[in-house]
Amino acid sequence: MGACWHRRTSMRIDTHRLIGNDGAPVTFLKAAHSGGQIIPRFVVIHYTAGGSAEATARYFASDAARASAHFIISRDGAVIQQVPTDSAAWHAGKSSWQGLSGLNAHSIGIELANWGKLSRSPGGYASHTGTPVPASRVVLAAHRNAPDREEAWERFDAPQLAAAAEVATALLTAYGLTEDAIIGHDDIAPGRKIDPGPAFDMRAFRGAVAGRGEDGELAQDIRVVTAPAGLNLRTGPGIDFAPVALMPDGMRVRVVAPGAPWAFVAAREHGYDGPSGYAHTAWLRVI
Repeated sequence: MGACWHRRTSMRIDTHRLIGNDGAPVTFLKAAHSGGQIIPRFVVIHYTAGGSAEATARYFASDAARASAHFIISRDGAVIQQVPTDSAAWHAGKSSWQGLSGLNAHSIGIELANWGKLSRSPGGYASHTGTPVPASRVVLAAHRNAPDREEAWERFDAPQLAAAAEVATALLTAYGLTEDAIIGHDDIAPGRKIDPGPAFDMRAFRGAVAGRGEDGELAQDIRVVTAPAGLNLRTGPGIDFAPVALMPDGMRVRVVAPGAPWAFVAAREHGYDGPSGYAHTAWLRVI
């Protein structure tokens, strides 16, 4: 998997619809439920806790749904819009932020297709539906609201994060907001919601939307390997997983999905499109 997350700015909001990089509106599938007119002040990031973005969009379009969102972004970066950006979606629920209650009336909801928190299964890891999740897609980390409990989470893919950054940039531009307006569901409903969770690096995401990061890329941590004999990049978070490549001492890597003590990283070759996999953070120095 390449991990070069280029931030582009050609997406825009026009008459409450998202216009894609090709100059045409992105796919629109009307949600079954939405609310009245809003003036957005925040952008709230969620994960779907589901499989495909398309399946979630179809559910939100059904009468059975009791939730909706403005945008759903697939793991490969495809964007589906379901509610116009001047209308309330049912994404925040009981929530409060900066003195406001009921964030549905004040925010745009972006759902990222992702299983979220995983459970351990006899074969490794699984979603709440029992769907197996390969170890190469797993981040082991503690949620900031439960810092003493390390758990497994599905990582977010680079194309998805890049697309989310483009959508967020378009929204902030359209409504005159700053990157501080980007918040998580777990910010506005702590104790009730845990998405987008620790596999989503909010600091790095805000920085990318603000245009920070190396060469305009959506960058998380940039670190350097400090292992004289080299450091194995592995298919999963542990020494029992097969090596992907041996990274030489001094190689720069980007942390795609943070974790402790194993992080999912991309090696710097042809940008950051070199080998990617898990590396032990004890041998990665922050620069």
